[in-house]
Amino acid sequence: MPYNGWRTGWVTAAYVCVFTLITQTLFLPVEAGGATGSQPQEPASLLSLGEQQFVSERKEGIRNSLQSLGMHINADSVPHIALLGSGGGQRAAVALLGSLQQMGQDDLLDTLLYMGGVSGSGWAMASLYTDPQWSTNTAAALARLTQPGPEVDDIMAWLKVRSEQEDFSLSDLWGSLLSSSIMKQMDRTRLSDEAKRQTTNPYPVYSALEQKCYLDGQTKGKWFELTPHESGFTELNHFTPTSLLGHRPSDSGASEGEKGVKGGKEEVMEVEAEEEVMEVMGVEEVMEVMEVEVSGMDMVTLQGIIGSAMADEQKMLAHLPDWLKNILDIHSSPSEGAVDSQERKTKVDAWMEKVLKPMREGLLALPDGPVKDVVSWVVLKLLPLITEWKWGTTANFIYHSPDEFIPECLRSTENLQLVDAGLFLNSPYPPFLGPKRDVDLIISLDFSLGQSLKSLTLARDYAVEVGKPFPVIDDTVLEEMDWPRDFYVFPGGRSAPTIVYMPLFNQRNCRDAAEVKSKMAEYTTVQMPYNQKKIAGMLKIAMDNMKNNKNKLMLEMHSAAVRKQERSVLRVLDWMPGLSSWITGQNPITILI
Repeated sequence: MPYNGWRTGWVTAAYVCVFTLITQTLFLPVEAGGATGSQPQEPASLLSLGEQQFVSERKEGIRNSLQSLGMHINADSVPHIALLGSGGGQRAAVALLGSLQQMGQDDLLDTLLYMGGVSGSGWAMASLYTDPQWSTNTAAALARLTQPGPEVDDIMAWLKVRSEQEDFSLSDLWGSLLSSSIMKQMDRTRLSDEAKRQTTNPYPVYSALEQKCYLDGQTKGKWFELTPHESGFTELNHFTPTSLLGHRPSDSGASEGEKGVKGGKEEVMEVEAEEEVMEVMGVEEVMEVMEVEVSGMDMVTLQGIIGSAMADEQKMLAHLPDWLKNILDIHSSPSEGAVDSQERKTKVDAWMEKVLKPMREGLLALPDGPVKDVVSWVVLKLLPLITEWKWGTTANFIYHSPDEFIPECLRSTENLQLVDAGLFLNSPYPPFLGPKRDVDLIISLDFSLGQSLKSLTLARDYAVEVGKPFPVIDDTVLEEMDWPRDFYVFPGGRSAPTIVYMPLFNQRNCRDAAEVKSKMAEYTTVQMPYNQKKIAGMLKIAMDNMKNNKNKLMLEMHSAAVRKQERSVLRVLDWMPGLSSWITGQNPITILI
């Protein structure tokens, strides 16, 4: 054999050996199936360093958990599983807690890598994550639901401190009410505190909308995700360390074009280097050296932001009593047309001025003391916020950015207005689609009020709009909206995750569509905090849904592990173009000659 032929033969043999070793290593532990779907997207190293480290450490525990359930997989085949809770107010908050309680009892909770929530489910998450070990004791959070809430003095003390800050908004007031009356706590734990904890719990991802971009119809500028390490715009890939969320950098010495996010290759590299230092040292430590005050968003404010459906003026007006609409001279019935926001502001301003003027005068006549302090706070701090109707005010970290891909609705405003993501999509799919988190299986718990499957189809349309993979949804399934099954599987492929969809009220716990409607009316979103009987009833419904489908969930987890292995092999083939087709056309013996 000529030298070149001999060398080529051995190189080829080496490739075959490597390929054989990879395929045997990946496929031996689990029975494999066929891969489906479109071409894969290249893996993206878009995660913060902190989240990358969390994922790496958490996956070892997930592997052990899956092995304890009889799924023997190797380290490279651990599936990325995300549990998503929908909005739905108190109904969703209680139902998510019940679902997690049952998953803990069935040894499924430790299989989760991520957990995401919108609105009511987000309230429950924020409450849970005040405890660094909550996944080992979900009963504690459930017990708190039926206990007395915080004292009024405690609530007012928090509000007074918060109201002195520049970004105080109605979300803070709303968060204090939600946290104290429904979740029965006023916890000052910061969202970024979770970044310092161990990997006992799934990694939390909260979602909100940027209101101005949402109203302007901007797709890529509206979805905002918040995690322990960084927060920012999902589709724009612009983030800031969560410890600095709300921090307003000094403008001294900076021109208008230099404020906000830096642009250009060299400046991007500089920013990435700075962020890496922050990840390694810790954001707080770096900011301390730079003499920058770091406060960060606490769980009370977070709950107010992610649960602020009332920020939608039209929806809020629909729930106002007629007597108040008459006082404000504002109406929103279909025959009268939608209320123009400027018209509303003008009328409310006029009405508030009539109310505020005598109150200010009366305030001066009050003797100093607790009563005057409270009245003063209401008149000077709270009522002006109601007039402006400002929710989720947060310093805009991309203000005046030179990046041309950032929508004008973000570049031109000094503050973001973060509101309930459920106003657009009532389940938090966006952060878990695409290659960034490489999710293999999404378990979607739908606690929404109204037709089931609606959030799923809206998420599908959103994915198409932003160019992210999503499973095929057969439209015939939509015929079951009014009386859905309790468990759906929408298979993924090489790039799209498989979605397990589980509606709260379904054919298993309701006799017909009429009973589904009756249950939704019983547990409607707009009502006073649930009593103990109603909490117990909702917990049982949610726990039974999980318990009834334990084996189906385990099967989908196993399938996700198989697909993970298949995708790893297919990616290897993608890295060696043409090798697969070339090998299949050769005689293995002649390859080695």
